[in-house]
Amino acid sequence: EVGGDARTAAAGTAAPRAGELLGGVRTPAFTVLTSRGLPLHLRPEVWDKVLEGPHLTQLPIGDVLLRQESVAQCPKASEGCRGFWPHLTGHLTYCSFRNPRLGTSVHGGDAVCAVETTGGRRKVGPKELLEVQKVMRMDIVAAPAEEVPLDTSGARRMNRAVSRAGDWLKELLDAKAQDEDLTSFDWHILAGIQGCADVKLRQKACAVAAALPVSGFWVGGLGYEEDARGRAKILEAVGVALPAERPRFLPLNVGT
Repeated sequence: EVGGDARTAAAGTAAPRAGELLGGVRTPAFTVLTSRGLPLHLRPEVWDKVLEGPHLTQLPIGDVLLRQESVAQCPKASEGCRGFWPHLTGHLTYCSFRNPRLGTSVHGGDAVCAVETTGGRRKVGPKELLEVQKVMRMDIVAAPAEEVPLDTSGARRMNRAVSRAGDWLKELLDAKAQDEDLTSFDWHILAGIQGCADVKLRQKACAVAAALPVSGFWVGGLGYEEDARGRAKILEAVGVALPAERPRFLPLNVGT
């Protein structure tokens, strides 16, 4: 079962190489998936006793959205998500736009995407994500992007996903650089790489994202019902097109 994979790659290839993420987590590495801030299958009290740390803990945006008010009102609100979930202290926190526990957790829309939460679908664009981050103070945040699986055939939707991901990314980066509430702590943005099964669109998305001051990338549209050959083709194209010195995150669904 794969929650996600953080990896760096050798120059000119899609192959992973050994490295460290933010000086703490060795890569390639799997994420530790959480549900409502709590690790799956393990009680927080025994987490560090069972797994050697530090870990890259994955907090799906659909989960943290529903805890935003509770975290903001907790006694240690200045510590963000770690003030509310103390077991996250000492570990890297990664806010993913996809939720690996769900087959489909991101839905396209006219203006912004919607994500699945336990309370139903919630619209999440750059504005909503930034408001969450002001409260949660997570280390790594995946930029919003419309998920387009490899079996999608509509050219309009594929091109829309790439262009909107770029626009939303620029909006996030501008706010991160200018908003005092977002410059007061250290955090990093991952660009979403979309483009379905179209290699040229994927390369375009990579070029746009790589030209911006992002810390890494998350490769979307994979881990659904595509075959291994189709997935390998896209990973090879993206791996070669992205800068080797910045990490890539591969979000998949449970069981893929």
